[in-house]
Amino acid sequence: MATESTASVVGPEGTTLTFPLANASERAVALVIDLAILFAAFLVLGLATMGAVSFAASTAFALAIVGFFVLRHGYFLVTEFVLSGSTPGKRLMGLRVVSRDGGRLRLEAIAARNLMRDVETFVPLAFLLSPEQFLGPTPTWLTWIAAGWTFVVSGMPLYTRERTRAGDLLGGTIVVRIPKAPLLRDETADASRAGLAFTREQLNVYGEHELETLAELLRAAGRGETTPDDLRLIARTIARKIEFRGDEPERAPLEFLRAFYRDQRAELERRLTLGRRKADKFDGPGAA
Repeated sequence: MATESTASVVGPEGTTLTFPLANASERAVALVIDLAILFAAFLVLGLATMGAVSFAASTAFALAIVGFFVLRHGYFLVTEFVLSGSTPGKRLMGLRVVSRDGGRLRLEAIAARNLMRDVETFVPLAFLLSPEQFLGPTPTWLTWIAAGWTFVVSGMPLYTRERTRAGDLLGGTIVVRIPKAPLLRDETADASRAGLAFTREQLNVYGEHELETLAELLRAAGRGETTPDDLRLIARTIARKIEFRGDEPERAPLEFLRAFYRDQRAELERRLTLGRRKADKFDGPGAA
């Protein structure tokens, strides 16, 4: 059975997180969903315009062309920016665009990857379907060139190592699947039974460096290399630092540490997908 392709995202400092790459079929389904939403929006906009204003046929057609261009590009730009790298289609498929360097997903990267879609697909495909609209009478060989361009460039997610589009290469982005599986089951499986939960303010006291240190402690505890007093001391220290109110650090320190590890790791991964890293407890204030 083929192994799942993954990509490691790492910033200038901090830990490396590995995400499963979105495959071509998932991206295609997400695009179909987005195009269906766009088509419905364009129909509504067109009907509303026709019902509200009376234009000459040529003016109405020109406005329709401009409106379609603005709506098509605006849809992808706005949704990926507002939804932190997801469009409605991507969100339904569990996909997200992330910056290849592990940093914040910038607006210019979103613009680059989406504006490139015209050069990648829409223009050559339109030329292939109706070459006379572009150049008048067109020789067959030019149509074949357009077909070859469309196949090679649009098919890049099928054969590139990280399944990137040309727009992804230009924008420095990759499309990943946000994992839903439990994180580091050997250290967090028992935490779900502890019933503990932490606020975002508490989880943002520490960063990736402290998370790694806590993971090492939990692994040592699993090997029987720590004492209950050691665990209680560390749990008490963390509880005091995050202003935790409860007796779990004294009564059940290992369960407390596992629960805190589980929630903090999830929070740091959430921050990473939003392009906001926290390397350690000294790195920036507050919640994302």
